[in-house]
This record gives sequence, C-alpha cells and structure tokens, in this order.
Amino acid sequence: MEETMNQKPSKRNAKSAILVALLLAANPIVGLTADKPDARGPHATFHVSGALLENACSLAMDSAYQEIWLGNTSTADLNRAGDQGAQVAIKLRLRGCVRTEGGRRDEHGGALAWSRAEPVIGVTFGASADMDNAELASVTGAAGFGLRLSDALRRPIDLNKPSRPWFVKPGDSVLTYYVTPERTSAPLRPGAFHAYINLYLTYD
Repeated sequence: MEETMNQKPSKRNAKSAILVALLLAANPIVGLTADKPDARGPHATFHVSGALLENACSLAMDSAYQEIWLGNTSTADLNRAGDQGAQVAIKLRLRGCVRTEGGRRDEHGGALAWSRAEPVIGVTFGASADMDNAELASVTGAAGFGLRLSDALRRPIDLNKPSRPWFVKPGDSVLTYYVTPERTSAPLRPGAFHAYINLYLTYD
C-alpha cells in the first residue's frame, strides 16, 4: 500500500488520481498529544495531504452545443457536382490547456507532431456520410448536396477519422473549422435542411 501511495499520478489518470488523493486526505494522519494537555485541554494534530494535478484542455460550454446557420444557398450556386456554396466558420473554444510535452502521429502522412511545451489536440468529426459522396456529411430535407468540413487551412477533413493534429497554446485557445455546402451527383431538391455533426477531442 505504501508503494502505491508514493507513485506519482499520471496525467491520463488525473481525475481518478485527484479522487484518490482527496479520499486519502479524508482519513487524517493523527498525532495525539493528549499526554501533554495545555490550557485548552487535550488536542490533536492533523496532517492533511493531497495532490494538485494539471488537467487537459476543456471545451467551453458555448462550444459544446452550437447551432450553425448556413444562410440561403441558391441552386444556381450548386449547378454541377463539386460546386460549392459559401463557407461558414465553426469556432471551438478550449479552456485551461496546460503546458506539457506531447505528440501525435499524423494518420494522413505518418509524420509525428511533437512539442515540449504545447499540448497536441486531435479532432474527429462524426457524421452520417452522403450516399453519393462519402466525403460529405449528409443532410436531411433538401437533397443533391452534402456538407464538406475543412480545417483552418481549408484542407478537407475525413469524416469519422482523426483529423490532422493541432498544437494549441497553453491557456485558452480557439480552433477554427469550416463547413461548406457541396453539390453531389444526385438531383437537386430545394428546401430547408439540417444535419447533425458530433465532435470528439483527444488530448496528448
């Protein structure tokens, strides 16, 4: 038991390590000195210990659920397969990113992204793929197009796969992505539409 208590908690288990530390602190180490009472009467000394650990980045509440309005797209803008409408930015606000070394291998090229001071964030966009173009997120309602996701450098993002890793500055950061309507080979059907896209963050 003594060996386990002396081990340093890892960052990946920060939450459980904090709970353990608090539970340990809740069971005080008592050194009784009742054999030497003073004017205040018998007393005890409590040694309370714990651990303060660095946590990973957290997603700001206003970024956890967003409704993105793409505006009105004309059928004339989506005349042929591959034609695109206007890009709309998606902002992800990160809070409390810690200064730490970390790395992640880029699944798109195999290169290792590594930093001694900046945490590395991986992002995966999960969505149902369009039946005519699996690179696009499908929409419900109108038809003949899908939604393309791209990163801050306008590079396309594969759905349901980890995107290229990004370094983020310690503290608060903002990640920017774009969503763009794109015509598919299916016939156009005008009308209102919507889509649900989930986002998953991984931290190294």
